[in-house]
Amino acid sequence: MAEPITERFGRLAALAVAAFGVVLLIGSGMSPGVKPDADAYWLAALRLRDGEPLYLPVSAYADEIDIYRYAPWFAYAWVPLTWLPQEVAYLVWRGILLAGAVAAGIPLLRTRSAAGFVLALLMVGLLASNNQAANVTPLIVGALALALPTRAGPVMLGLAGSLKIFPLLLVAGYVAERRWRDAAVALGVAGVLWLHVLAFGFADYPTEWGGVSFYRLAPVLWPAVAVVVLGVLGWLVLRRSPWSWLAAGSAIPIVVPRIWIPDAAYVVPGAVMLLDRLRKRDP
Repeated sequence: MAEPITERFGRLAALAVAAFGVVLLIGSGMSPGVKPDADAYWLAALRLRDGEPLYLPVSAYADEIDIYRYAPWFAYAWVPLTWLPQEVAYLVWRGILLAGAVAAGIPLLRTRSAAGFVLALLMVGLLASNNQAANVTPLIVGALALALPTRAGPVMLGLAGSLKIFPLLLVAGYVAERRWRDAAVALGVAGVLWLHVLAFGFADYPTEWGGVSFYRLAPVLWPAVAVVVLGVLGWLVLRRSPWSWLAAGSAIPIVVPRIWIPDAAYVVPGAVMLLDRLRKRDP
């Protein structure tokens, strides 16, 4: 049966709107004068290379963006880049981030559906809009989107949790499926990598939230919303629902106190896992 013209037009219109949205998203991230988060990674790696303390008191930083908040291994991973000119190192890093953004869209494109194409376009555009800021988020999201459906998923989730703790909310998906070993591996990997902080002087680890935060804007509303969202997630986990994955991914940008628009892309790994579980349940 031929596809109704209204459905064909609707699909093409949705794709056109998504493509336009991608242009707007990428354009929004190209604002001049944006100080890249990569400065924090670069300066931390330089301190390691030169034998200086990795974590400094917040008062020692000239700019909030320069504060290093991640596990030590990430700074070590940046050390080889410090042997390049800074402009070249940042170009390489932004190329890696773009690859991560594209990787996040691959599982969605594999659905071969209009909805998958639209979501892939929007999410890749959203992550690409981060390229000027050069935050690690696209790499985390892309790696999780590709790895979570595989045996490497728990380890990759642990690595993600060692960079930004909140991706560990996705462990709820393992708990919903009663995959206790995978949940333990993810938490264990993150824990071991975070314990390494003790060797670098935990007293100077920065605990203040940078940038604009939900907590500062709405100190009463944010905790209430977070409790409701986590309550819904807990209810889905208790019911062993595959929708726990999507709920966990969607909860991350809501629960995180800092407002960082690309964090909305954490819905992608959750959606990828939900689609994988629904496909296996109803082949």
